[in-house]
Amino acid sequence: MQRTLFLLGLSLLPTLAVAQPAPPVASTPEAMVPAEARGRYSFQPVDGGVLKMDSQTGMVSLCSRGAGGSFSCLAVPDSRDAYEAEIARLQAQLAGKGPAATVDSGNKLTVPLPSQNDLDAAYAYAAGLYNRMKNYIQGTEP
Repeated sequence: MQRTLFLLGLSLLPTLAVAQPAPPVASTPEAMVPAEARGRYSFQPVDGGVLKMDSQTGMVSLCSRGAGGSFSCLAVPDSRDAYEAEIARLQAQLAGKGPAATVDSGNKLTVPLPSQNDLDAAYAYAAGLYNRMKNYIQGTEP
């Protein structure tokens, strides 16, 4: 009986360990400060400078020290803006409001259709190639 209770207790031990409350997580001071009090910009150090993020617009800039010792910030290109512009352009093109994607330079390439003799020659060549390959696979051609 005691052994059964002992084994039952051992089998429940992992469950009890999981059910224990998690230790308190060290909260960062930034998480405890309301968004309004943090300011508009947040900075993150990276290789070659500092990333500056505008919390109101979401724009990101890379700030680095210039040759004169002063910092200058260059906007990091946002691929989402390019995607949205391309989507808007394509939607306008589909709606017939935008310019068509075709370019007419005036040079027209005209390719004549093959004659019946050309088709017969191509068919004969393909048939001969097929027969040679078939014979090679069957082992009747050296």
